[in-house]
This record gives sequence, C-alpha cells and structure tokens, in this order.
Amino acid sequence: MNTSAKAKPPPHPLAVLLLAAGESARFGGRKQLADINGSPMICHTIEALSTIAGADLFVVLGAFQDDIAPVINAPAHIIKNDSWASGMSSSIAAGMAKIQHHGSYDGVLIALCDQVRLGRADYDKLIAAFDGQNIVATRHDDGFGVPAIFPAHMFKSLAVLNGQAGARKVLNGAHHEVIGVDLPNAADDIDTQDDLIAMRAQNT
Repeated sequence: MNTSAKAKPPPHPLAVLLLAAGESARFGGRKQLADINGSPMICHTIEALSTIAGADLFVVLGAFQDDIAPVINAPAHIIKNDSWASGMSSSIAAGMAKIQHHGSYDGVLIALCDQVRLGRADYDKLIAAFDGQNIVATRHDDGFGVPAIFPAHMFKSLAVLNGQAGARKVLNGAHHEVIGVDLPNAADDIDTQDDLIAMRAQNT
C-alpha cells in the first residue's frame, strides 16, 4: 500500500486513536507483533490509518510495550497505559487525556489493532459520514462498535471511561445519536492463533 498517496483532508480535523494495549491472552501474548502480510500487525494497521489525510495518530500501548514500541516506524504519538489490565476503557481514557492537550480536533477516530482487513476505503466511509456533531460507528451484528468517530463535545466523557466495555457502552446507550455505517471488513478480527491461520489461508 502506498501511504504517501493521501486523500484530500477531511472537512473536520481528526485525531486517530489506535488501541493496542492488551495482553492478548487468547492469542498467547504479543498479538500486536504477529506477522500480517510481512509486517507486524500493529504496523499493518498503522499503515492503513496513516492514509487518513491530515489526521494525527496516537497509539496506546500497555502490555509488552517495551517490545512493541520499537517496531512502530511511522509518525505517531506513543501513549503508555500502565493501567491496561483494568480494561479497554483505561486505554481510551489515557489516549483522550493526551489528545485533549495536544491540539484542536473536531473528532477522534478510535480503532483497534487487530481488525486487519480494514483499509483506507473503510475509514473513508466513516469519515464521509461524520458531521462533526454525532457519533459515527460501525454497525455490527450485536450493536454498534469500533472503528467509530466521536465528536469533540464527547472528549471529556471519553477521558473518564472505566471498566472492560470500552466504548461499546457509550455507542449502544440511549443518550447519543449514532450514525451507523456498514463495514463488512470490520467483522473479522484476530483474537486467537486459529483466527490468524484462517486469515492467512484466505489470503493465499
């Protein structure tokens, strides 16, 4: 993928928050370094996210951060979440604390390291639906999920999230309008070694 060929910057300046702090217990550890088409998983995902024009990239690391940080070779703000074991919400909160003090953004796109089939066209669909005021989220079989874009007026609430649910509780609550986007490539993620084997088999 040619990451230098970026699209026109979106009308609403975005931060991109990549969550990659977990210990990947079901996978057997260090999932972020698993080989995806010749690159560590985290680099593969960053390459796709780096095509988003005009966006600043923030990456949250936790477990195995000393092993993972050195392989990141793209411009990114590395955030270390020492509370990663308390759940994904702690990574979102850590990321949002940094983002709020870094610059002025109309929204934040939250993405996961292991949704490796997502590419530029998928993220562009989310961005195209974002109006600067409402949440835009991926429509999954069991409700809304990530990747998702949250508007700036929600930054403070994201910065105080806690628990294991991550952003799903916010996305599927009754208090916010959510614009749903169908992204079939988001349905596949890598949770186990068998998932990785199946993905590689499909790519051959």
